[in-house]
Amino acid sequence: MKSTCPICAAPAGTFFENEKHKFYLCPTCGAIFRDPKQLLKETEERSRYLNHISGVEDMGYYDFVSPLIDRVKGDFDKGSLGLDFGCGHTPVLSEHLKNEGYQMAIFDPIFFKDPKPLNKAYDFIVCCEVMEHFFQPLQEFQNLYNLLRPHGKLICKTHLYEPHFDFDAWYYKNDPTHVFLYQTQSLQWIGNACGFSDVKIDQRVITFSK
Repeated sequence: MKSTCPICAAPAGTFFENEKHKFYLCPTCGAIFRDPKQLLKETEERSRYLNHISGVEDMGYYDFVSPLIDRVKGDFDKGSLGLDFGCGHTPVLSEHLKNEGYQMAIFDPIFFKDPKPLNKAYDFIVCCEVMEHFFQPLQEFQNLYNLLRPHGKLICKTHLYEPHFDFDAWYYKNDPTHVFLYQTQSLQWIGNACGFSDVKIDQRVITFSK
């Protein structure tokens, strides 16, 4: 059975299937995506995200987001305007960046739905463990591209799939809210399709430059 790739619209065949999970692999762009029949309803997503406990004082979580903070500090001066897109129920990353001297706005499609921040343009956008939740990734990345000022950057964090991984044993696929998994090939395809000038991968940090 085949499904249509949500990035390039090519037909994709079954990549992995067990009693809990089914994923397709697109041979054209390398996208790995969950069977649309397994996508959660918003209420189910919300309940799962509420189990993610984090706070500004949580140093373990600070270590988790610090690669994004370091990238912002390395690329942008204090006072630059940023958007924490998909900030979750507790926008810890944006608070840390505020403490570092950056102006920050927040948006989350479940917890902070006010669309006003999506009517501005930003020097940078940060997405910490967000892109794997996109139901329509190409559309989401195009929208984020459009929110960036000239020479702006979209800085994301996720765990990329690599061909040598044992997908059956890979923890990242087990979260039912992880609906889209990326490879280097699919990131390059997205970058080209959306008009980004460069895509840089540094372990789990991916930087799209406008």
